[in-house]
Amino acid sequence: MTRAVALISGGVGGARLARGFEHLPDVRTTIVVNVGDDDTIYGLSVSPDIDTVLYTLAGLEGPHGWGRAGDTMVLMEHLDGLGVDTTFRLGDADAALNICRTMRLDAGDPLHEITASLAGSLGIRSKILPATNHPLRTEIRTGPDLWRPFQEYFVMRGQRDEVLEVRYTGAAEATAAPGVVEAIRTADVVVITPSNPPLSIWPILAIGDVAVALERARRVIAVSPLFGGRALKGPADRVMASLGLPPGNAGVHAAYEGLLDDLFIDSGDREDRDGLAASGVSVHVGSTLVADPERATAFAARIMELL
Repeated sequence: MTRAVALISGGVGGARLARGFEHLPDVRTTIVVNVGDDDTIYGLSVSPDIDTVLYTLAGLEGPHGWGRAGDTMVLMEHLDGLGVDTTFRLGDADAALNICRTMRLDAGDPLHEITASLAGSLGIRSKILPATNHPLRTEIRTGPDLWRPFQEYFVMRGQRDEVLEVRYTGAAEATAAPGVVEAIRTADVVVITPSNPPLSIWPILAIGDVAVALERARRVIAVSPLFGGRALKGPADRVMASLGLPPGNAGVHAAYEGLLDDLFIDSGDREDRDGLAASGVSVHVGSTLVADPERATAFAARIMELL
């Protein structure tokens, strides 16, 4: 019997868990991906989270989980020579993909069709959908009246600023990309992947019809991005704290208030279980590491055993 799964995904952590579902037999997977990180870089329309999912499922991801393995940097070297700030690094093959995306967007093609075409060219079995085709941009307030675009905060400034507030510009006008609501509505289970809740998942939840679909979903499971109360990489725990969420996995639960049926937490956080279970959510404890394909596939299979 084939089961339908909808994943709500951000960057590296989400892509790595999605890779596990890609390798499961008898599972039809749709991955709904954050576009709040999208930006125009070097004149190109860049979708970092979508590309991280594409490259990871195709087995092409770089050693840090983003970019393409073995990519050359000839373009960046030439831009450096012209005095261009190349803090945001795009390898040559990565840039080619972004040139293709930009050309098609300029020609009027919607992002979900472009993403499907790219996934097909990479031999990916899962369906990958942007959360919306509409412009939606995550912005970070780091000072009294200072709002920064996401990539300025995350890449250019290396996440060193305290996050005082987050907003999702364009979310009020955005609607789900074709196929997103249907994937959530018909899924046997929706899995919120181990991504940064405020920066990677909340932009998706800010889209009205996506939020309604999740509230009505048959079963919603979240995988915590924390290990011993902290993120393995990235600023998830710091951002959650600065935005006033409770520490540890209580903060993950609070980030998805009213949505969850189940929450997976890592073995190192087992002391959180009783407090979380008291909230009515089923808590599952065990290793949540998904950095390599074998662990990701085993963990995805563990999730499916709950159904």
